[in-house]
Amino acid sequence: MTTPIPQSYTTSGTGKAAQTKPDSNAMGSSDMFMKLLVAQLRFQNPMSPTDSNQQMSQMAVFAQVEKLGQLVDAQKTSQAWQERLSAESLVGKQVSGAGKDAIAHHGLVTGVSLEAAGPQLTLDDGSTLAIGDVTKVQQAPTVQPGPHVQP
Repeated sequence: MTTPIPQSYTTSGTGKAAQTKPDSNAMGSSDMFMKLLVAQLRFQNPMSPTDSNQQMSQMAVFAQVEKLGQLVDAQKTSQAWQERLSAESLVGKQVSGAGKDAIAHHGLVTGVSLEAAGPQLTLDDGSTLAIGDVTKVQQAPTVQPGPHVQP
């Protein structure tokens, strides 16, 4: 028995996962293929029926297309988790990049919010930067303690 591959998930700022709706195009292509196959069988010439080898070949192609769609969905889910892990690893690091507002951002990453569009880094100045917009990552400068003055 095979376990179905879960549909994609998104995480809101609350940390709770919410299941998203499946892609309507993926369902449409499999439905379309089945409709074409049924129409081909319904309207075939009874004096010259379709070769069973050809039908098996078409079914094999259909199964491959369906599995490729599942593979793409699994890859998208994996990529989303990789982006989240990458964003979390940037907390405490200095980053630079230009956001969608075309303004250059530079600062210490103080947090990460997991948005539907992808992880957003929160910088120490309060601005946010999408992980895909980061162009430079550096270690945060270490703060050297000053000399202690004895009263």
